[in-house]
Amino acid sequence: MRLIHLMFFLLVIIPAAADSLNNYQMIGSHNSYKKPLPAEVKAYLKKTSPSLLAKLSYSHPSLIEQLDAGLRQLEIDVVNDPQGQQYDRPELETLLHGNWFSKEQRASLSRPGFKVMHIPHVDAMSHCLTFTGCAEQLIAWSHQNPKHLPITVLVNAKESQPNFLTHTPPLMFEDADYARLDSEIKAIFGNKLITPDSVKGDYATLRNAIVESGWPALKTLRGKFLFIFDANPQQREKYIHGHPSLEGRSMFVSVPQQWDEAAIFIRNNPVESYQEIRSLVHAGFLVRTRADANLKESSEQMALRREAAYTSGAHFISSDFYLGAPLAKQRGYAVSFKKQSFVRPNPIQHNNFAY
Repeated sequence: MRLIHLMFFLLVIIPAAADSLNNYQMIGSHNSYKKPLPAEVKAYLKKTSPSLLAKLSYSHPSLIEQLDAGLRQLEIDVVNDPQGQQYDRPELETLLHGNWFSKEQRASLSRPGFKVMHIPHVDAMSHCLTFTGCAEQLIAWSHQNPKHLPITVLVNAKESQPNFLTHTPPLMFEDADYARLDSEIKAIFGNKLITPDSVKGDYATLRNAIVESGWPALKTLRGKFLFIFDANPQQREKYIHGHPSLEGRSMFVSVPQQWDEAAIFIRNNPVESYQEIRSLVHAGFLVRTRADANLKESSEQMALRREAAYTSGAHFISSDFYLGAPLAKQRGYAVSFKKQSFVRPNPIQHNNFAY
């Protein structure tokens, strides 16, 4: 009886470890929106830039198909087009006499707003041509699957294009553009959005909240979305300026570990950054890495990188070779956890929660 009483006391007084987002690893896709290159673009690049063609020779099924398959981390590239009519007639489409879009799609591209494409005027085929279109697909799926694990969305702001193009380069993102993007995210996702402010709570800084309290319980994050701005240093500076601890922002951003805004880190090479990733994970931060990044690597080389991503404890693992992806079928090499799953307990955390 004494033993039973002691066990009951321990269960009541000492709470079980919280089931938090950082207790999991999730496999996701890289450039999730991407459709295959048009045939005429493949032929053109094969003659003019075979190295670029090699980098662009991949694609994904629709965002909905990826979510239905179990992926919970996606990536969307946005191009700034506040006036419109910059991307409705891509340069290579005109040069190669192609016909890439329907009348409705071209009308959508001609209107002002953030466009979604990998390389403007070259690799422009997307399952959702505008950021609003992508977001509306995601929120519709979420409403139909309200208990889903939180979906992480990486956002890249595209500000460059290949030198062989003559079209005006993409506009840089300025404060007003980031404000518009933030507002668009908030308007579409509403209370389904996990913001830096919601994680920071009453703590002095976002970093303090993570280090001292950790991430919110998973049960409070189900059915929601977490956005990460995958910014270069100049973009990061603009996005943080005037927003200490990302106050009022819709997206988290990778920063040096000592900064007040530190919460999520992007370390894309799990081999080179292996020990750093493990250290960040142990400290309670979230980390995104990539299981593959060079399509020319052999399956054996990619497997080494995949294993490093797995054992590093990184929470979000992006891949072009996730199980069921077109490249995985072509190569006969796939990225997934045991039992062909895309989510598992994080091996660093050692918490065997149900998922």
